[in-house]
Amino acid sequence: MLLGVVKELMNRFKSRYARYIAAALSTALIAGAVLLYRNLPAKLQPETKPHSLTKKEVKPQREKTIPEKLEELDRTYPFGEPPEGSARTYWGAGKGKNLIVVQLESFQNFVLNASVQGHQVAPVMKQLSKESLYFPYIFQQIGVGNTSDAEFAASTSIYPIGFSAMSTTYADRKLPSLAKLLGRNNYVTATFHVNDVTFWNRDQMYPALGFHAYYDKPYFSKVKFSRFGASDEELFRVGIRKMKTMRKLDKRFYAQFVTVTSHSPYKIKEADKRLHLPDDFADGRLGDYLTAVNYTDYALGTFIDKLKRSGLWDTSVVVIYGDHFGLHKRYHRPATVSKALGIPYHKHISTYNVPLIIHLPGQREGKRIERIGGQIDILPTVANVMGIDLKQEKFTAFGHDLANVGHNIVGSRYYMPAGSFFNDDIVFVAGKNGFEDGKAYDLRTMLPVQNVERYRPDFEFIQKRMGLSDRYVKRLPARPGVKLESQSKQEPAGAKAPPKAETGPGAKPGEKQAGNDGPAGLRAKPSSNGKAGKDGSKERIKQPAADHPAR
Repeated sequence: MLLGVVKELMNRFKSRYARYIAAALSTALIAGAVLLYRNLPAKLQPETKPHSLTKKEVKPQREKTIPEKLEELDRTYPFGEPPEGSARTYWGAGKGKNLIVVQLESFQNFVLNASVQGHQVAPVMKQLSKESLYFPYIFQQIGVGNTSDAEFAASTSIYPIGFSAMSTTYADRKLPSLAKLLGRNNYVTATFHVNDVTFWNRDQMYPALGFHAYYDKPYFSKVKFSRFGASDEELFRVGIRKMKTMRKLDKRFYAQFVTVTSHSPYKIKEADKRLHLPDDFADGRLGDYLTAVNYTDYALGTFIDKLKRSGLWDTSVVVIYGDHFGLHKRYHRPATVSKALGIPYHKHISTYNVPLIIHLPGQREGKRIERIGGQIDILPTVANVMGIDLKQEKFTAFGHDLANVGHNIVGSRYYMPAGSFFNDDIVFVAGKNGFEDGKAYDLRTMLPVQNVERYRPDFEFIQKRMGLSDRYVKRLPARPGVKLESQSKQEPAGAKAPPKAETGPGAKPGEKQAGNDGPAGLRAKPSSNGKAGKDGSKERIKQPAADHPAR
């Protein structure tokens, strides 16, 4: 009964206040919906247009420089350089001394151990290797520029780009170099070459490298020893005289010499031969090569004797290295070379292996340093000996100091497929598909290496490193007033046109603007400075100061 009374009261209440109840419920529903909307999960939020930042609000990220990227990349490879600030082997051993650098034409490392009927092919270099720092595992890194590319790599510690000679492509740039590093330390810098300085565009490359003076064809005897001009003996004779003049003026100097007599086709007149091969020596091409490098070795010996007699030997750091191969793989089978000379010879390892010798002032005992390297490692190694801190100088080097690195890797291209490299253990020759069909050979045994997968990181690393080198040189600032012009290939005066198939440093006509199947390249516009000197030559690079022994 009570329940019925309650229901009756509720019905009367609903009918009386129905509209108020409906309004209240509607308000509550709307409020609930608003609260729910504001607290939706992230996945249910509707898409909204992002806020457009103003220029003031945008903070652009600074792109890392090439040196920063190189340093970052190198941290991924176990080079094992000593910590910054720690002692370095041979640091400053030649500080304050003169520097003499000799680049030997077509001089491979195997000739130091070669002999014919008991007669050593390179006795001077062999003996010097026992009295100096000797690096037996150095490999060429040249491109189509051949000899000039070797000069470039050794002078800058930058990789040649391969299919264009560095001297004809980047002579218009402000190049970082060894000559400039020494020039900032009050050294007189000069370079010597018996050929015409316009060859390989050196009249523009040498100023770009920072040499104060160069001595070319007009400074040497007119007696033509080879198709490239005067002999290596004449090159060194003039060099000794000029270095003595610098010393009299109390100047420290850096002198670079580029030899030519051992250039292809390796023809030495009978009267000038020092090595006489037996009549039954079957390989004529090989015989000509051995005779030519033997003469250059002899000329180097006369140079060293004069340095010793003049007192310059014990006051100078002397660096000697080969520029590139002399025995072209097309004409010289490894088995034939091995049989003729009784030494192991490999088509990749032996062909591209060049010597590097560094003699320190007063050094009597030698040391063999078996760290592998390339021509880009010469500058950092020499800088350490000369007491030049490359980091302090803010110098970007793509090579390493071979006396102070635990491991090393260097790339090679043009004469080897892109992606090829040398590391502590092997030479890796990239295939048509890069790493996948590439082959590796042990540097010591010269035998094929079966398991190459472990070297994939090295393959990837060296390509990144060489890519950074290419980007670096391309971004170097231009030298004001220097313009590069396209120029067709020209045959050196008096040289015969070679067969179409021949290319490379071991092929005719040798030191040209490019190989026969390579690009013609670029050539810099000659300087307008053309006053004749007393000896008939033209003024070189720049007018020296009154007390400057540049001429």
